[in-house]
Amino acid sequence: MKSFQILDATLREGEQQAGVRFTCEDKIRILHLLESYHIDLIEVGHPGISALDEEICRKVAQSARRAQILMHARATVEEVHAVKRAKADWVGIWASINDVSIQTKFSHHQESYVKEKVQQAVIEAKKLGLQVRFTIEDASRTEWEKISSLGHVALQAGADRVSLADTVGIWEPDTCKKIVTRAIEEFGCEIEVHLHNDFGLAQANALAAIDAGASVIDTTILGIGERAGITDLIQLTVALQKLRNDQRYSLDKIPELVQAIRLTTGYRPDELRPITGQNAFTHTSAYHVQAVKKNSKAYEPFPPETIGRTRLLEEKRPPIGTPKLPVSLQVGKPFPKGASELQYHRDGPGIRWVMMDSRVDERASFYVIQRIFELGDLSGIPEKHVDRHAHHCDSAFLFWGDAPDGTGLMCHVQLGEEEKTVESPAAIFIPAGVEHSYHYVSGRGTYTNIVLSPEYNKSLLVSAASSEIPVT
Repeated sequence: MKSFQILDATLREGEQQAGVRFTCEDKIRILHLLESYHIDLIEVGHPGISALDEEICRKVAQSARRAQILMHARATVEEVHAVKRAKADWVGIWASINDVSIQTKFSHHQESYVKEKVQQAVIEAKKLGLQVRFTIEDASRTEWEKISSLGHVALQAGADRVSLADTVGIWEPDTCKKIVTRAIEEFGCEIEVHLHNDFGLAQANALAAIDAGASVIDTTILGIGERAGITDLIQLTVALQKLRNDQRYSLDKIPELVQAIRLTTGYRPDELRPITGQNAFTHTSAYHVQAVKKNSKAYEPFPPETIGRTRLLEEKRPPIGTPKLPVSLQVGKPFPKGASELQYHRDGPGIRWVMMDSRVDERASFYVIQRIFELGDLSGIPEKHVDRHAHHCDSAFLFWGDAPDGTGLMCHVQLGEEEKTVESPAAIFIPAGVEHSYHYVSGRGTYTNIVLSPEYNKSLLVSAASSEIPVT
């Protein structure tokens, strides 16, 4: 297998995921996490968009400890200069030349117009001392003659590398492999691939591109990006280590990478997602459970501990319950129940009501309790009635006093390494995987706890929060 690099584009492509925009500080933190994961080529943004984006890109680039930095630019001299001012090592210039692109992005100009823009931009970048990656956007829907023609224009102008973008994710592995092979023969330079995941084929296409001799594979953490995203850095690097013995990446850093993306984007991988999904290492069939107890190799491709995960054996089948279809209006009945039914909890002061969980309504996807603090209920208050714990999902504390404006209740909250006394009204978001606790201090009112899991005890992480991947 020919040597190749991974270029991580989380800080640029990731911002094309709906609702995502990183702060400068978060970009720098993620940049350093990627460097600690041993990614040495990182795309950090598109400085030509605005003065603020240019400033953020510059600060991120200056914070790099060892990685080479690439920044995005349309095929214009102005955007190339923005990349230079932002102190990048590489500029990633892109353009497209197929019919739909000419119609929708170049106001029906001729192909010669696009080629001239590319030529000018690449020549200017080389004059400025930048290394140049030229990307043929939508290459997977572009005739080979046009790919060849535009690629050669960029190379003759001085481009160092040609990138082929499967912009709408339509390649299958065999097609991807053939196109990459042909591009290597045609251009005689490094070939990079940018593979979208619209049909769920980005990972397979990335492996096919590597087999064909691609020099650079684009990824993002958890595959975040436009529409269905692109190749997932974590899935690809785990596959490379476990299937192809590529030991370059620090897989023990996966929990930190996942947590960083969860906190900065709000994105949660689904339960069935390979590697990072909640169920990726959960065994439920009695036949499977018995075999895994004897030897985990029976039903696992590799030990979960090697990537910061833990194995879960569910030895009881869930009860059949009542029919959930079609949707119907059902009225559940909250009930009082002491908190000692929960791990890490004692009954505590006041009266605790279970407002919603799988016992109140079998269809529930979350858990809500409310504890009512009345003066008559508060005798014999324990100093602390909740020990530190963490969930695999997000949760929230809501404090509301008995005064009309919500004042009147005081509790003490611990979250991660911080703790403080909180006066109501107050709402505290608790990210998955972060240790937390609270206890009553004084006053009257209510405490509400919402956990995004229908069964509280099953949402608890088995070991120290920081050692597991928080997933939902």
